[in-house]
Amino acid sequence: MVKNMKTFAMMLAAVVMLVTVLAGCSGNNSGNNKANEGAANSGGNSPEATEEAKEEAPKLENGNITILYHTSKEQYDENKAANPAAFDAVWETVAQFEQAYGGKVNVIAVPWGDQKSTLISMVNAGDQVDVAQANDQNFPVYPLKKIVQPLDQYMDLSDPFWNASVTKAFSFGGKPYAAGVGAAPIVIYYNKTLFDDNGVKTPGELYQEGNWTWDTFRSTALELTQDTDGDGKSDQYGFGWWDAGYPLMVASNGVTNLSYNDDGSITTNYDSDNMKEAMQFTQDALLKDKFIDKDKEGDYFNAEFKNGKLAMTAEYGFGGFTVFKSDYELDFVPVPTGPKGTKDVGPGGMSGWSIPTVSKNPQGAAVFIKMMSENELKVATENNVKQFGQEKVDQMNELGTKILFAPIGVEKYWDANTAALTGIKDGTPVGTFAAMAKAMLEEGIKITLTQ
Repeated sequence: MVKNMKTFAMMLAAVVMLVTVLAGCSGNNSGNNKANEGAANSGGNSPEATEEAKEEAPKLENGNITILYHTSKEQYDENKAANPAAFDAVWETVAQFEQAYGGKVNVIAVPWGDQKSTLISMVNAGDQVDVAQANDQNFPVYPLKKIVQPLDQYMDLSDPFWNASVTKAFSFGGKPYAAGVGAAPIVIYYNKTLFDDNGVKTPGELYQEGNWTWDTFRSTALELTQDTDGDGKSDQYGFGWWDAGYPLMVASNGVTNLSYNDDGSITTNYDSDNMKEAMQFTQDALLKDKFIDKDKEGDYFNAEFKNGKLAMTAEYGFGGFTVFKSDYELDFVPVPTGPKGTKDVGPGGMSGWSIPTVSKNPQGAAVFIKMMSENELKVATENNVKQFGQEKVDQMNELGTKILFAPIGVEKYWDANTAALTGIKDGTPVGTFAAMAKAMLEEGIKITLTQ
């Protein structure tokens, strides 16, 4: 399952730039990017710049830029032919940028999995690249290897237009190396019909009362874990998600696995009380409270939720309304607040845009990133308001600014994560496997910082 989660994380990062704070990707870990793009579609034609925007557009002496990107024009055209509502912010901005500045945008298309190695090779060779994607897999390697440069010299990242959570996540040594508007908070989806039929107060009602915490999440999940067919075994469960929801509990208790510090150091939080509480809560949910089916792994929760056998699960952004679509009434709430957490703060996915150190036109790159991000945000917001209403969009947007996120491109990250998850599921004392995971990750951090 951990291997699947790694693939899932990479797949999510590939589509978050299309997601903004809107849809999130599918929970189905099939690797089908077209399906995921469909979940994130924002609908339609390239946005036209207003006259006011054209008048205020920054002046550029050079309109020529080169972008390293994972989707070719041919691939995008195929996607559009299959789904006319498909929207790719990069390709929809190219013509607009060229018209505004008279230059040429050269897009180098490289498969997602080859982005990191390709950019590093191009920078080492001195080849021009002005815009590149930033995600949790290639940070902190990019700033460590001086593959990308600080952005605050080319754009005002204090502008509220930019998602501050993205800026913070991709800062290293106190300097911001990526900017973006894209963020997909992970939220708890629940089967409202199931709650109502059982006379149980819904997560939405608890949240409105200001009482949506680990304790009420647990008691609610326990109430809806039932033996509905009378065979003496539970066949309906209160909650289910990847890795028993362990990542949700970590972030909702105020930490990430890693911390990137202003002095350029990287530290692990496995020995923090926040992490230990999250690991203990998850272990108890599986082995003591048993409101999560400990015998099932992977994406089983998709079918279970749609079949009415799961009260609560999780998904990125609005994606749950597509992924879990069924005859039941669905709704979402933020992740429950942990004992050391902050209300509405939780995990999520995000990506951003960087300017490599070999850029020959960083000013043009900064202008393109801003124009593309404006288009992405505008189209995504319009589409989501149309589908879900302004109130829910405002709520999701607000959650998107409160994501706790740390790039995981550190050696031995997945080894440490596996050690923690194995210990959780095997019933090993938390202190034992936390120390093991910490040692692994500290070794990986040392390798990452010196490689």
